[in-house]
Amino acid sequence: MRKTFGPLDDILIERLFQPVSDFITYRIGISRSATACFCVDVASLGWIVSRVRGLSDSVVAWDAGSSFLNLAFVLLGLVALISLRTVFRRTAGNKQANPLRLTMRPHRAIVLLMLAARLMQLRAPGLGDAADIAMLLFATSALYLGACAERPPLRRGWAALANASAG
Repeated sequence: MRKTFGPLDDILIERLFQPVSDFITYRIGISRSATACFCVDVASLGWIVSRVRGLSDSVVAWDAGSSFLNLAFVLLGLVALISLRTVFRRTAGNKQANPLRLTMRPHRAIVLLMLAARLMQLRAPGLGDAADIAMLLFATSALYLGACAERPPLRRGWAALANASAG
């Protein structure tokens, strides 16, 4: 996987998501982890909207087994997204190399494959299909924005001027 997906993953991070992350951080003032958490929140909303039709149909049909399975499926997805949000919050403020860049590579590969498969299945999109695609897009964005590195803080004052003129 490193040889096939690694270069594509690195290009997506360095050429697309790192500039977006830097723009959001320096122009808007939102940190990388906060941006990734926002994407996870939108993905969670998309997950709920994409699954509400199946859940409501099973409740209306008075099918207790199907209702329970649909509700369990919704809750399982939400727990996974909340866990991802917790991981982003824990790595916030890390001044060293971002550990999520390498450890989340399999996750990014799977979500990109899911997104590609979902787009290939798309015929006549309804609300559930659009919400499912939005959930996958924002989950992918969250994984990539979470993998971007925080820029070092700007040094201000006389020491920064001395270092800039000396180097």
